[in-house]
Amino acid sequence: MKTAAAAISALCLLVPAGAAHACTEFNLVAQQIGETGYDPNGLSPVAMQIELFLLDGPADQSCASNTVEITSQTTQGVRDLVMGGSVIAGTTPPGQSVFSSYTDKTLRLSPQAVDQLVSAGRLVFDYTWIEPGSFYPAGLYTSLLSVDVNGIEMATVEPDVTVYPAVRLLGEASNGYKKVDFETLQSHEEITTDFVYQSNAKLTVTAHSLNNGALVHEDGVNIYSVPYSAFINDQKIATNGAQSLNLNTQAGQAGSSSIRLRLGDIGAPVAGQYADVLTLSITTD
Repeated sequence: MKTAAAAISALCLLVPAGAAHACTEFNLVAQQIGETGYDPNGLSPVAMQIELFLLDGPADQSCASNTVEITSQTTQGVRDLVMGGSVIAGTTPPGQSVFSSYTDKTLRLSPQAVDQLVSAGRLVFDYTWIEPGSFYPAGLYTSLLSVDVNGIEMATVEPDVTVYPAVRLLGEASNGYKKVDFETLQSHEEITTDFVYQSNAKLTVTAHSLNNGALVHEDGVNIYSVPYSAFINDQKIATNGAQSLNLNTQAGQAGSSSIRLRLGDIGAPVAGQYADVLTLSITTD
């Protein structure tokens, strides 16, 4: 009997330190991983990922019978992120198989996902996607989720994403270029055009003239030039880039502003074509 007892004791010492632990030791931690920034001008969706892992490593297979749920602790849906009164409505990732069921408030892991968490001690999944091209107001959006095991809260996680300030041009100037024509030059003649844009932040604009605020003869400034003034939304703006003006913006909405060019006294110009390039630089604040 003493020999048998010694043999059993030796076998116990050979059990690896990383062996699966009992289900009563189901210590769970949750954290966000992956992308945390969103560019409204981006071409691809942003996948928000969560990692679940067991502090004690892989668990006993009996733990696979546990019910694991991700529940929203806010007034918004479980896939949504908020910043004040602004909401990013997250979407279901395509081909999602990690969840066996979900409601507006709760996502339940599928038995296969729980089994992977138990056997590997770790599970990573996309819990929501943010589709490209949406001009949500710039700022930090967050949520508060709890991870419940058999109805008992085991961990919390606060996913967040920063929506970057962005602007894009729409309409005729969407390629960044628009041509206006005075046709036959006359003293103090004016021409007005609009430019349309979309932004999720405050905007300012500066103007820079290639020819120092003048239409220059096709054969060069030494032949003849005609000075002009520029106005943005009826506010005069310097054409040397030294002045900035605020633009009308409504976060996420398309807006438009006007630019008006007014010629000075043209005197007795030389016949020919006159031109200038006036660059408007629009900056998010």
